[in-house]
Amino acid sequence: MTAAILLALVAMHMAMILWRGRAFRGSVGRSRDLHGRAAVLRGWAMGVAVTFGLPAVIGLALLGGPAPWDVPPRPFWTMAHTLYDAGLYLSVTPLIVGMVAGTVANAGISVWRARTGRRPIQIGHFPDIRPQTGREVLPAILLSVSAGVSEELYFRLLLPLLIALVSGSAPAGFGVAALLFGAVHRYQGVRGVVATTLGGSVLAFVYLGTGALWVAMLFHIVIDLNALIVRPMAARLAQR
Repeated sequence: MTAAILLALVAMHMAMILWRGRAFRGSVGRSRDLHGRAAVLRGWAMGVAVTFGLPAVIGLALLGGPAPWDVPPRPFWTMAHTLYDAGLYLSVTPLIVGMVAGTVANAGISVWRARTGRRPIQIGHFPDIRPQTGREVLPAILLSVSAGVSEELYFRLLLPLLIALVSGSAPAGFGVAALLFGAVHRYQGVRGVVATTLGGSVLAFVYLGTGALWVAMLFHIVIDLNALIVRPMAARLAQR
């Protein structure tokens, strides 16, 4: 009964977010003052934590506490074992090495595109939250970390867990969570929604393939850092 009630509350929570169109209303682009831009970035970071991280922590506590960081909860075991039996398990160390290599490659490609007159790669349209000065780098990092931790707790643990407990289907839980993960990013446009939906599916695979939620969080943080900081700053340095 607790899971069903919590799922109903989470459904209302998601409906409110989708009705608003996006989780946040702050616009960094409108804040011309350098201190104002940094403050808005910090506000976004706090907003993500309050919108997704806090409800996830409360919901997991009501379910009996969060799952261990390196073991998925019992309703996910069948799905995780299916991936393992199919040879689709992931080793943590090579995955982290791949994150580092991908970040370096992202920087190199961005430099090359800038020197050849091309703009940095950007899949979707999103508010201008990329740092413009060194003062804004730390708040942007804070935003990336906040999003990586809070959204993974919500969309890769709490939401699919509740759906799995109520419906008995973990695949349905992760599928719905990926679709909603894309939907809350609709301010990025159609391409952004498609990209974040696919990204949510990849993050679910990383979580189940490694069995460790912290790895999915790290992967998410690295993706955001590449989008917000690595690619645009590498291009800006190359242009100078």
